[in-house]
Amino acid sequence: MRYLAFMSVGMILHKYNITWSCFMIKKLLAVAMLLSISACATLQEEINKFVKQPEVTYQSISVGKIAMDGIELNPTFNINNSNDFAIPVDIVSYDFTFNNRKIFSGETAEIGTLPAKDNKDVMLSINLNQETLASLQQLLLTDKKLDYQIKGSVKAMGLVLPFEKSDTFYIPEISIADVKVVNANLSQLNVLLSIDVNNQNDFGLPLETLDYSVSTGNQLLFSGALNNQSISQGKNNIQLPLSIKLNSIFNSVFDILANPQLPLHFEIKSPVFNKSYDQSMNLTSFF
Repeated sequence: MRYLAFMSVGMILHKYNITWSCFMIKKLLAVAMLLSISACATLQEEINKFVKQPEVTYQSISVGKIAMDGIELNPTFNINNSNDFAIPVDIVSYDFTFNNRKIFSGETAEIGTLPAKDNKDVMLSINLNQETLASLQQLLLTDKKLDYQIKGSVKAMGLVLPFEKSDTFYIPEISIADVKVVNANLSQLNVLLSIDVNNQNDFGLPLETLDYSVSTGNQLLFSGALNNQSISQGKNNIQLPLSIKLNSIFNSVFDILANPQLPLHFEIKSPVFNKSYDQSMNLTSFF
């Protein structure tokens, strides 16, 4: 564009046989620069009318896994190409922060070509290891929530397209709904521990394991685990079956009758919530 502007000025000077003085050259160069800038601006406006910038929008976040050794989060963003032609999309780079503290940085492989008038969901992978979770444990215990932010950019068509999403991760609220003896004899109690779990997040929580136990004093009576549990949004109820062998506590039925109150301590542990509960049972009511 600048070359054409300078050529136009030269043609005008030649046609009208104008003498090239230093003063006039400076003036004409200034005019040429203005013409080139105007031409480039006009060309840029035309390009902007023809080429539309891809749009990046947040879709959702899901939890890939929740285990004792780590948590995997999968936020999803959508890249939309509203042009009449395909565009190349390079990589997505991103940072993940908890309470304004950077926890994780990542980068995807090359996305590839995005067809005309099409869009593509890009799922990011954020892996929080056991060490990271341990550093956040105190905040989890006190605040019962963590503010998080996903911030990054998509490289496409030589452009850097920023995106950002902020939200809050809530620790599920857990309460004891009921402790019920479903079967009893002189040697064993079969108990069903019912717990309510309220998940305030906008996504479900897949628990790899949920461990639970019951003890009396320093004596462990029963321990068990539920695997691959899914905590959906909102209120959930989980049933935990336990078996207590009375003959491991009492030598005879006379011991039970002499001391029928059995203090029990229940422990429930998962990667995202823990719960302790104490209750005494009067064993004479079951016989």
